This record gives sequence, C-alpha cells and structure tokens, in this order.
Amino acid sequence: MMRIEKGQGQKALAFCALLSLSVPRGGLAQEVDRLKLSPPALQAARIIAVEPLLARLSSVNAAREPGAAGISLEELSLHQQITEAVMIASLDVDSVVDQIDNERAQIVELQSILLARRQRAIGTTNFATLALSTGLGAVSGVLQFSDTTKGAGNIIGFAAGGLSTLLSFRSLRQQHSEGRPEWVLPNMLAPFFEPQEHSLYPADTWTYLNSAPTVGSSQATRREQLLAQWRRAGRFRLDSSQSNSKLALLTGTNATDKKLNMDLLSERAAMLADVRNEVSALKQVLAEILSSVRVSREKFPPP
Repeated sequence: MMRIEKGQGQKALAFCALLSLSVPRGGLAQEVDRLKLSPPALQAARIIAVEPLLARLSSVNAAREPGAAGISLEELSLHQQITEAVMIASLDVDSVVDQIDNERAQIVELQSILLARRQRAIGTTNFATLALSTGLGAVSGVLQFSDTTKGAGNIIGFAAGGLSTLLSFRSLRQQHSEGRPEWVLPNMLAPFFEPQEHSLYPADTWTYLNSAPTVGSSQATRREQLLAQWRRAGRFRLDSSQSNSKLALLTGTNATDKKLNMDLLSERAAMLADVRNEVSALKQVLAEILSSVRVSREKFPPP
C-alpha cells in the first residue's frame, strides 16, 4: 500500500478543496441531484457549506469507469471533508438539545418543589380551619342557648369565619415566601425574542432555525413559525406591557423569582419542547447527507 507523507496529504486536501469549489454554479445543482437528496437535505448541505463538495464528489463518481474498484485520493478527501462537516453540525445539534433538556429538567424539579409546598400549605390550612371551625362553632352554639351569652356566641361565630379566611391567605403566602433553589437556567428561549442574543446556539443551528422550510408554501422561517404558533396558543401577545412582563419570566434565568409560578413553568417547558423538536429535525437531514456519500462496499470487494 502506498504511504502518503503528512505534507503531501495536506497539499492533496487543499488541492481537492479547490477542485470542489471549482464546479460552476449553474451545474452545481445538477451534480448534487445525482445523489438524490431531499430538498431539506439540500438546504442543510448549503447551511453547513458542503454543497460544492457534494457536487464535486458526484462529478468524480460519475466519471469513474464502471466496475472500477478502490477509491481515489480525491474521493477520500471529499468523503473526509463532508463527513467532518456533517459530524460537527450533528454535535452542535446535540449540544443544543442537551441544554434544552437541562433547562426542562430544572423546570420539572422546580415544579415538583412548588407543588409539594402548595400541598403542604393547603393541608396545614385545611387542618387549622377544621379545628377552628369545629371548636369555635361548638362554643358559639353553646352560647346561643342563653340570651345573656347569645351576643358573645355570634361574635365567636364571626371570629371563626374571619380566622379561617386569614389562614387561607397565609397558606397562599407560604407558597411564595420560602426560598427557592438558586439555579441559573440556560435561557434557551430568549434568542427567539431577541435574535441578537443567540450565542447559546451554534452558527449552523441558528442559521437553520432562521431559514424557511423547503416543504410548504410559507416563506416564514422556522423561528418565525414557532413564534406564530406560540402567539396562536396564547402564550404571549404583541405590544403589551403585561406580555412583556410575562416574556421576561419565560426567558429569564433566575429560578428564585417568586413570580415564576406553576403555569408559567408549564408554558416554558412546552415552548422548549417545540424548539427541541425543530432542532432535532436537523439531525435527520444530516444523517441523509452522510448516508448519500457512504462508500459502497462494491468499491472494496473481498479478496
């Protein structure tokens, strides 16, 4: 087997890269069409900048002699460049999905904490209310038998009702007064409302989210379609001070904020799930690209 020196290999890679970019733009789509990629896969190939490499590889494969075994240095270089680009993009998707899953896990844990406190507060209030209403009600009933103590009985009856109401308010305050875990959530929703703050998303993944799907007649980008979906679901409204306050909570990072209640946490988790599904769709088309350039076993027949 011929041994390729490191310097020669680097020169060959650079030479093949130039060749891959030398395909005329007019014939680029025609060359890539030979790989029979779906429109979403072609779009992803443009986003991760492997469309010229795919076109060159298609051209090289078309020029091969029928039945020829083995693989040329240029083909090997093209396969390597395409595979590396696809794998990097795929790992970027994995990193985004992991951050979303981390944020959703923190939301679920915070919901569990708030629910436990709510149930404890409600249980304490119910017990205290029952004890007060039973005890004071009995005293009030006894006092009603005498005209001289009838007024005192009425006062005690009113007092029992007032104390029960105060206990109910106290239980509501208990749900918010205790300390919360000092988490810093990843804030994966904020870039959808403030596009300039998209550092949490890798460049290729963010470009994908800001591109329009190839399927369907809508020209809106994936990010815009998600925003429209959330507006239709009533998760936020435009040009509203109340909506701005809600968005600040939905995209905030401070888990100790006492305004972050169960309902807001549920909405935040649902929106994150929508983003996760949209980002994960990129993995499918990346797999399609990788599958289209897989080296056939026919090129390496068994000895």
